[in-house]
Amino acid sequence: MLDKNALRTRRLKKAASNLAIVISGTLLLACSDGGPGLQGAVSSAAALQPQARPSTITPSTTVAAQPAATPATTTPAAARPIAPIPAVTTPVATTPIPPTTTTPAVTASPAAAKPGLYISEVAANYRRTDGVSWMEVFNNSPQAIHLSDYRLRATGWNIATQDISTTPMNFDLPKVDIPAGGYFVIAGKFMPFLTNTDKSAYVSTTVVANGSSKTYLPYWSDTEGFVELLTASDDKTADFVRFGTSAVTPQTTSAWSGANVAAFPAKPDYVTVATPDPLDSYDGSIVRLSSSFTASGSKSDWSRVAFSTPGGPNDVPANAIDSDKDGIPDSAKVQGGTFGGMDLYSLGARKGQRDIFIHVNYMSSATDIAVTPQKNALQMVVDAFSTHNIKIHFDVGNLFSSSVSPASFNLSGDVSHKVAFEKCTQILSSTATSNSDFTPDAGCSSIYKYSSGSFDVRRKPVYRFMQMASSQLASGAGGSSGIAELPGNKFLVTLGGSGFAPNNARLQTILVNFQGGTIMHEFGHTLGLHHGGFEDQNYKPNYFSIMNYMYQLNGLPANASGGNPLQRYYYTFNNDFNSSVPGHATAGSYRLCDLPEGPCNAVFKIDYSNGSGKSLDEANLLEADNIGRGSVNGAYLDWNLNGMQDPASYAYDYINGRTVMRDNDDWSKLVLAANPHQVATAGVEAKAGVRLDELRKRGMIALEQPPSVHLLKELTSLK
Repeated sequence: MLDKNALRTRRLKKAASNLAIVISGTLLLACSDGGPGLQGAVSSAAALQPQARPSTITPSTTVAAQPAATPATTTPAAARPIAPIPAVTTPVATTPIPPTTTTPAVTASPAAAKPGLYISEVAANYRRTDGVSWMEVFNNSPQAIHLSDYRLRATGWNIATQDISTTPMNFDLPKVDIPAGGYFVIAGKFMPFLTNTDKSAYVSTTVVANGSSKTYLPYWSDTEGFVELLTASDDKTADFVRFGTSAVTPQTTSAWSGANVAAFPAKPDYVTVATPDPLDSYDGSIVRLSSSFTASGSKSDWSRVAFSTPGGPNDVPANAIDSDKDGIPDSAKVQGGTFGGMDLYSLGARKGQRDIFIHVNYMSSATDIAVTPQKNALQMVVDAFSTHNIKIHFDVGNLFSSSVSPASFNLSGDVSHKVAFEKCTQILSSTATSNSDFTPDAGCSSIYKYSSGSFDVRRKPVYRFMQMASSQLASGAGGSSGIAELPGNKFLVTLGGSGFAPNNARLQTILVNFQGGTIMHEFGHTLGLHHGGFEDQNYKPNYFSIMNYMYQLNGLPANASGGNPLQRYYYTFNNDFNSSVPGHATAGSYRLCDLPEGPCNAVFKIDYSNGSGKSLDEANLLEADNIGRGSVNGAYLDWNLNGMQDPASYAYDYINGRTVMRDNDDWSKLVLAANPHQVATAGVEAKAGVRLDELRKRGMIALEQPPSVHLLKELTSLK
C-alpha cells in the first residue's frame, strides 16, 4: 500500500494544477460616464491592436480635430423632399447569413413618417465603456437606400485611452444597400475580428491631432446620450433622438423639439457579459414601435422596451412580460406572435414552456469527425432538459435535413451552418490574464468572428451561440474540450485533434458521449453554473453533476448510491492525478472502456445535480456515506485509496484545507435568460442626472483544463 502522506502530497500538487481556472470578474463601480472607475475593459494588448477593417465594408474616417459644428437651421428631415436614390448595388457581406423563419416585415408609413432612412432603435448601454453601444436604422421607403450616403453622429469613446470625446463625432457608414422595409444595425468596432454582415456593421473613426491618431467608437450610456443620422453630402440632419440628461443639439436644430426621451431605468447589481461584441448586449432599448411608427422629432415617437429586437421589426410590445423567465417574451410564444419578425412559435416556442434556442456553427474535416455535431449527442442534451420543462431547440442548419425540421435540429431551411475549418479557435488568448484578452493567438481565430459574421443579428437576443471547432491550441493538438462565457450566450466545443477518426464504431460511441457531456457542461456555464455548482471548486464527488470534471466525460452512474461512483473516483485519481489506485498500480492504467457505465457504452447519463447530496466534511469523513446519496450493497467511497472500507470516520484532506464539500441544486439555480430583461422595481426609476449606487459586476470566462495525457493516448490507440 502506498505511503498515505506521500500519496496525498503528490495528489494535492496535481489536483491543484488541474483545478479548472475561472478568471474572476472585476467589479466596476458605477460612476459618471467614461469615469476612471470603468477603465480596464480592454487589456493593454487589445487596446493597442490596430482596428483594421476592410475598406470596402466599413471605411475608416480620418479627420482633423475640430470644435463642434454650429447647428444650421433647416427644414426637419421628415418634411424635406427625398434626394434621388442611386441605383441599387449588391450588398457587401463578409459571411452569408442563413435565413430565419420569419413573418414579412411590414413597412410602416404613416403620414408623420415620410419615406426615408430613420433611426428605429437605440440600445441601452449599461456596460458603458465596457460595452460600447449599438443602434438600428430602418428604410421606410419603397426602394433600396445606400447606407453610405449617410453618416452617424454621436459621442466618441477612445479604445486606447478610455476617454470620452467632449464634442460629437461623425462616423462613416458601410457600403451596404438596405432594402425597402429593411433594418440595419450599427455598433462600435471594439475588436478587429468583429465581422460585418448584410444586416449589421461595426464602425469606428480615427482622429488625427498633434501628430498622433486616436480611434473612437460611437458611445452613449444608460443615463444619457444622443444618436443622429446625417446625410453625407451636406451633413444635415436626417433623423435625431436624444435621451436622459443629454443637451446636444442636432445639426439641423429643428429636427428635435421638446423634452428628452427618459433615461433607462436603473438596474442595481447589474452583471455584464464578458464579450468584446457590442451586439451581445440586449438590456433594453428605446424604439419606434413598428405598429405605431412616427417621426415627429420629439420623445412621443419613442417607447422604452425591455426586449431589444435588432435587425428586425420592433414588434415586441412595451409592456411585454416573460412569465417563463427564459428570455423570450410571452407575446412571441403564441400563434401569430413574432420577435423581430421571427416566428418562434412555428419553431416550437410555447407559453408555459421554458424555451432555449441554440444556433450551432460547425466545421468539417475528412479526417476528424469531432468538429461536426453528432445528432445523438444533441438529442442527449434535449432529453436531459426536457424532464425539467425546458425545451432546447438546436439549429444546425441543413446538416441532418434540407428543410425546416425541429426534430432534425434544422430551424433555418436549406442553409448550411458550416464554416471553414481552422485548426485553432479561441475565446481568450492562451496567455490571458483578464477577461479582456480577446485577441487570439497567432494562427488562431476567435469565436466572436464567427458569432458576429455568420449569426443573424435578429437571433442574438434569444439564441445562444455554440461553435463546434477543432482545438484551442495554435498547434491544433487535442486539448481542452471547450470554454464558455459565465454567464453569457457564447460557448465553444473543441474536441478535435484528439484522435477521433471516421469509420470506427467504438470511437463514434465515445465521441457522441463526449460531445453530449461537453455541450451540456459548457452550456451550463452560460446558464450560471461553476465547476462546483455555486463555486469554482472542482472534483467534489458529492456534486453529482456534469459540471464536475469527475463526471463530464465519464458520465453519471445511473445509481448514485451504488458502487460506480467509487470507480469514477478511482479513474480520476489514476488518470487525472497520475496516481496508482486499488486494482491499477500504474498511473494511466485504468482504461476508459473499463469504466462501468462510462463513455464506451451506448447508454450514457448526463445531468445537472438536484442538490440532494449530503455535505461531506474533510475533517470527519465516513466512507459508508459513499458520495452522500445513500449506500446500497455495501457501496462506499474509498477516500484514502487503501482498497477497503474504513469503519470509523477520519480526517482526510481531499481538496485542500479540510473543507466541507457541498452539493448544489443546479436545476433551480439556472439563469435561462441570456440577457437581463427585468425593469427596476417600483420606485427605483432613473431620474435625470441621478443614479443609484449600483455595482456593475463583469461576467467571466470559465476556462477548462485539458484532458489527461493518458486519455489522449488511449483515444489515439483506438483508431
